[in-house]
Amino acid sequence: MKGFVFLALVFSVNAAETKVDLTKEQAGKPPATFEPMVGTWIVAQDGRDKVIMVDGRPWVASKDNPTKLLLQTARKLYGTTNEELMDNAKQFAYYPVAVLKGVDNFSNGAISVKFKTIAGDSDRCSGILFNVKPNGDWLAVRYNDTENNVALWEFHNGIRRNMKFSDRAKPFMLDRNEWHELKLTVDGANLQASLDGTPAIEYTLGSEPAAGRRGPPNPDLFPANNAVLRPPVAGKIGLWSKTDSTSYFKDYVVRPQP
Repeated sequence: MKGFVFLALVFSVNAAETKVDLTKEQAGKPPATFEPMVGTWIVAQDGRDKVIMVDGRPWVASKDNPTKLLLQTARKLYGTTNEELMDNAKQFAYYPVAVLKGVDNFSNGAISVKFKTIAGDSDRCSGILFNVKPNGDWLAVRYNDTENNVALWEFHNGIRRNMKFSDRAKPFMLDRNEWHELKLTVDGANLQASLDGTPAIEYTLGSEPAAGRRGPPNPDLFPANNAVLRPPVAGKIGLWSKTDSTSYFKDYVVRPQP
């Protein structure tokens, strides 16, 4: 019975749709609906709404000591100290992430979240985390308020690398005082990201990387060398941010498709 009550707190489920319910969360406390892995994640009040806030202010003080939190999280999520996750800790600390509880293996469908940019000196980023592997590798699609773009990133062997940016000639100039919706759609190997309903990125997972301005692509960007880049998408999901960003999140919705 206790488990049933907890799930009722975490989710509102309608058919195949899962919507994170924040109404019973306690402001000022870590969220019950997400498991913070890196960074400071707390519940905040925005008008009448409960929201999840990634608070970038403590980041500078804590960036060099992520191992304790990562160790605790690895035990909770995977039942082990997870040595590979520990090896990734130093670089991982630059990207605050929180993993959604109750969805262990998202593969196909859509994930959407509303966000509001609050503050950040180095960065002002808000994103969706997905395809999270037991060793700590992941994919993320994010909006960057300092660059006014959307990007798809991969994280492998402790290093983050870009896979695709939205069109630089068409920046997304968003009002920071308003809520905006970031949406990721996964259809087999095809990934699409949109911002406030406007298409931003399309990418086919498993694609061979092209040479860049600096020469041949890094070997880690070849799917043969990097499991997080090989279809199908399969892993945990959540929220993503960067360094000292402070953002609000609400209306996290997962719509799985067979």
